[in-house]
Parts: sequence; structure tokens; C-alpha cells
Amino acid sequence: MKNIVFLSALLFGFASCTNVTFVSPQPEFLSPLSGIPEKYQGEFVFASNDSDQGVNIITETTVNGISIFSDSVVVKTRGNYFYINLLDDKGNYELYVFKQIAYLNYEKIYAVFPNVKKEKLHLFNIIEDWSCNNGKQCYLLDEVNVNQFNLLVNSSFDDEKIELKRLN
Repeated sequence: MKNIVFLSALLFGFASCTNVTFVSPQPEFLSPLSGIPEKYQGEFVFASNDSDQGVNIITETTVNGISIFSDSVVVKTRGNYFYINLLDDKGNYELYVFKQIAYLNYEKIYAVFPNVKKEKLHLFNIIEDWSCNNGKQCYLLDEVNVNQFNLLVNSSFDDEKIELKRLN
């Protein structure tokens, strides 16, 4: 439980960058992993100098010490994207998306924070909305299909992303 609090606190600083949570782990069309691929394992820090979030450690079966076999963390992958779903205190999932660009000795990893823009609200199944503590309007989404999910992630990648550095 202490690890869940730590992981949530670690990522909480970036939760204000997103305005959505989900009823089910995302993307819904992918199955959860039983082991995290080696290319996503290691120690990572947020590259920005203004971040005091600390070191994030991902192993074959844990994210910051929390087992992927618990209900609190669900991980999925597709192509160069790695998805971490964290169960919040309301029983919904917060989504953190990581995109890895790697070839030869070059590697860039970005954290992406999904957001629904007001002009796109009609495209999603919103089952609840509320005013977030960051002044934004927040939404709980359900039954997100492949096209909706891709729209959500791709439009967010253009707007808000934070680079990560691999320490090992």
C-alpha cells in the first residue's frame, strides 16, 4: 500500500496535465501484460530541470515497486507506446502514456498526458464530469474505441509531453 501511495504521489504532479480518467484500463482493445518488455525496463527521471519527481523504476513485473499483478496497476503496450493505468481512490483509472523513439544509439522517451478538448467532447462517451482542483473540467470516459483512443493520445502528444531520461 505504501508503494501505491508513492507511485500515485510521484505521478500526481503530472495528473494535473490530464483531464480524463477511465472506467476500464486503457486501451480497452489490448490485453494487460504479464511481463513488461525489456525495452521499457530501467530507471528513469523526468528530463526537465524543474521536476523534483525522483527516479521511476520499472522492472519485468513492477512499476515503482508495485506489482503489475495487482489491481492497482495495469500495464499494456502497442508498438512504441507503453501504457500505465493506475487505479484511483474512486475506482477509476488514470492513464499515463509513454512513447519510445529508439534506433541505433539514439533514444527519446516521452510521457504523454491524454486530454479531451471541448470541441471533441461529442466524440466520447462521458459518464461523469466535474471541476478538477487545477481549474479544468475533468471527465470520466467509458467504452473508448480504437479511433477515440488514438485521437485522444495523438492530439495530446502534440500538446503536452515531457521527456524522460534513462539512467541505466
